[in-house]
Amino acid sequence: MKKILVMVLLFSSLVFGIESGERLYQISTIDALLAGHYDGDKTVSHIKANGNFGLGTFNGIDGEMVVDDGIVYQVKSTGEVLRVKDDLGVPFAAVHFFKADFSEKLKDINSYKKLKALLDTYEQCKNYPCGFKIEGDFNYIKTRSAPKATKPYPPLVKHIVETQNFFKAKNIKGTLIGYYLPKYFAKFNVAGYHFHFISEDKKFGGHVLEVDLNNGKIDLDKLYDLDIALLKTKEFEKGTLKVGEDDLDKVEKDIIKK
Repeated sequence: MKKILVMVLLFSSLVFGIESGERLYQISTIDALLAGHYDGDKTVSHIKANGNFGLGTFNGIDGEMVVDDGIVYQVKSTGEVLRVKDDLGVPFAAVHFFKADFSEKLKDINSYKKLKALLDTYEQCKNYPCGFKIEGDFNYIKTRSAPKATKPYPPLVKHIVETQNFFKAKNIKGTLIGYYLPKYFAKFNVAGYHFHFISEDKKFGGHVLEVDLNNGKIDLDKLYDLDIALLKTKEFEKGTLKVGEDDLDKVEKDIIKK
């Protein structure tokens, strides 16, 4: 009886830890994605079991993933936003169960640079990962998405720079969903800030490149644990993870190949 009670308490603590939003769950690593490992062994249903908030992509780098309130959206390279089926494959994602530790109102953040500077003032995120949910009225936002790659898969920087499409919107309501990860996360994920966007009407979104926020609200969720599920594929097992020193910068920033 005593053993059963201990097991129940342990199980309860694990469940509470997950639901309280303190664990970041990640599929694969950013270096694997940069190296061209675009097919995963996990699906959208697996994502939903491990978080109700986050971002990522789909097999073949088929658009941008936005996870908002437990619903997984796909922003296609055409700009179309879809609510995806549970069996869609996922090669890379970061999600968790969001529960705000801190909230405040925002106003007149007229650039992505200013938004990042504001977020830098949150000392609770200095050495810990943090999830940020920023809802509001945006004067302007610029996003991007890329079409599904074809095999043999090229490195991510080549695929994104050569095929990405850009989208712009003015006077739009929506939500920035993303993370801040300290520098020591660099080999696992995007160190620094990484945001995706979904509009209130679920018709516009993508990877965020520029932002001008009129007014809104920010919710911050400080995270303490990291759980990484490496790809269980033959390609990952036999492949290499060789990437260029500045490949991630080229993927994350607004770069167009001339």
